[in-house]
Amino acid sequence: MLKHNLPCIVVVRLRFRGKRRDFAVPLRSNIAPNVPKDQYFALPPRPTTRPGCRHGIHYIKMFPITKSYQRRFRTEGSAYYETLQRIIDGNTKRIVSECQAYLDRYER
Repeated sequence: MLKHNLPCIVVVRLRFRGKRRDFAVPLRSNIAPNVPKDQYFALPPRPTTRPGCRHGIHYIKMFPITKSYQRRFRTEGSAYYETLQRIIDGNTKRIVSECQAYLDRYER
């Protein structure tokens, strides 16, 4: 939340503390290799991803967000981001269910 240019590629509506809320889930490029695989959705590495690290959607970094703070993340014109968008679109159900499972564990 302190990095102003950190793209949150997915905004999902999840159940938390009895209410449905929007959560922004950030895209991160240097996820440590010892992070459990159920805490992120792996994506192809970026050029800035360090060797041995992972690139992906990191569930533990998600945060609640209101519509007034949302801006569209433009993927047009970048072959890399268009590829990521296709991967995410094809795995939306899995990403949402894994985010919800993480929040449920966090709530307990």
